[in-house]
Parts: sequence; structure tokens; C-alpha cells
Amino acid sequence: MMQAQLKLPSPLQYLDTWQGVEIWVKRDDQIHPVVSGNKGRKLRYFAEQARREGAQELLTFGGAYSNHLAATAYLGRALGLATAGLVRGEEVTHNPTLDYCRRQGMRLLPLKRSDYALKDDPTFLEGLREWAPQALVIPEGGKGALGVKGVRALYEELERPHYFTDVAVCAGTGTTAAGLLMAPWAVPLWVFPALKGGLFLQKAIASWAYAYEEKVAGPQKAGQKLRQQLQLVTDYHLGGYARVNDALIAFMNDFYQKYRVPLDPVYTGKLFFGLSDLLNSGRWQGGQRLLVIHTGGLQGIQGINEQRARKGQSLLNYEA
Repeated sequence: MMQAQLKLPSPLQYLDTWQGVEIWVKRDDQIHPVVSGNKGRKLRYFAEQARREGAQELLTFGGAYSNHLAATAYLGRALGLATAGLVRGEEVTHNPTLDYCRRQGMRLLPLKRSDYALKDDPTFLEGLREWAPQALVIPEGGKGALGVKGVRALYEELERPHYFTDVAVCAGTGTTAAGLLMAPWAVPLWVFPALKGGLFLQKAIASWAYAYEEKVAGPQKAGQKLRQQLQLVTDYHLGGYARVNDALIAFMNDFYQKYRVPLDPVYTGKLFFGLSDLLNSGRWQGGQRLLVIHTGGLQGIQGINEQRARKGQSLLNYEA
């Protein structure tokens, strides 16, 4: 059912030539209105696992504006399964994302940040099984070997994957980056963390790549690919996860007016903001061909706009 609902393959769009570099965008934001981008790809095989194991509920984790929570809530309803979301931060009560999850029937449990930090701890997870005994527990963001498998399939959709000299993507847990890294191309993978201190993602991406080798694919030379292809770009988080400033909003509004491609302010907005800056500084040479992965996440725009409106700040405006 999950595969039939996703509109795959997603479109490949030529965007422009910046500083002599061709920019192409894999429009994963268009594969589904809710389960879009990397969330749809990562959840695809968890949905199969839930059916195979006869799970009655999907249980997962996320922040207050989590694309992953919204996608899981929709997926559970589409599959006829209950859903539960453990939300980081006790102070959170209502916002557009969490209200959407509630409308899909997801039960939400806010957790203190200290408790939320235990989300991967085996003892904590064992306790969750008592709270939700018939649930399939999906890791935060759909991370892990199954998520890597879902993202790696993006490569197979490209008619000419070796046309591109570089690939760029934003990152949260690093699973999407690991999926792209494990595809059979040998080009640099430029990864833009959305979190401050993003160098930690190098270890996370390696962990998911090795997990994919062990559980799914067998030896794929993950170590060699990590050394030769992975390029972390940690300078464009703009102060931390979900931190947004006026310069980013202005860039995103101008970008939409020119290309009619909506970006989200947490991930893809910062990705293209950083790419634009690096292209202007000469990071890539004329004649190179850059494939940028649009990872969706557009559901979070309303929440960011509401936050900024309360402070009298400029808003994202994707109206015609």
C-alpha cells in the first residue's frame, strides 16, 4: 500500500546554471502531499515490516514540528493502524504539526528532554513495549538500515545517474545521506546538517551505512565511500535546528519567485542558502553538474510562519 501511495519516481528538474555549474533538483517534495521527501522513502520499508509482523500500532519519536511525526500519523491512518508519538519537550501543547497528528488519530506523549534523550536506549525501549505492546517502534526520523534502503532506491530512478559530478542533501539524523552514499556512484556527497555542531553526523552516517551493509546489502565498501565521498558542510545551520533569520526568509521568498520551487526553512531552505553562498565563492568549477535532493518537509512552514508572526517578523510567502 505504501508503495502505491507514493508517486515514484519523483521528477528530476533542471533548475538553472549558477556560476557555470548546472543545478538539477530531484523533487521528492512531490511524491506525496504529506508523506513527502525522504520521510516517505524512509517509512516505506517500515510499513512493510509492520504488515509482515502484524503490528497494530506505529510508535515513533519527534520534535514539536517534526515532519516524521506528521508522516507517520498519516501513514498509520492510511494503513488502518493506530499511531503514537513521543514528543520532545513537555512545554509543547498545540501547533499546526501536532494538531495535524491528532486529527489523524495519533496519541501524543510529551517527554522531558532528558527522557527523550533515552529514545535509543534498550532499557527505555523495553519499557515502551509495555506501554504499547502491539506497536512497531520506528526510530526517530526513520533512521537505520531500513531507512537507508528506502533512500538508496532514489538512485535507481535516475536515467543517467553518472551525468552528475556532485550530489547535495540536507541532514538531520544522517540516514538520508547514508542512503545516497551507499548508491553505486563515486561522486562527492555534500551534506548540509540542519543542526549546530553537525560534525557528529559523520559518525551517525557511518553507523547507518554499516548497518545497511550488515542487514540488507552485504559488503558495499562503506568505509571507502565514507572516506572518499562524504563532505560535511557545517556552516549553514544559522544558529541551530529550526533557527531561522530574516536573511534566510528573504532568500527563500526570492528563490520561490524565481523558480516556483517551495523550500522549507528547517532543511532545504538552509541547503540552497548554503549552496548559493558556496557557488558564489567558487567552491565548484564551471562545467560541473550538481544534483540537489529536495527532501520535502513543507508541512512545517505554517508552524514557522506562526512563530514569526507572533514576533512581528517577516514570513515565508509562496503565494502567486
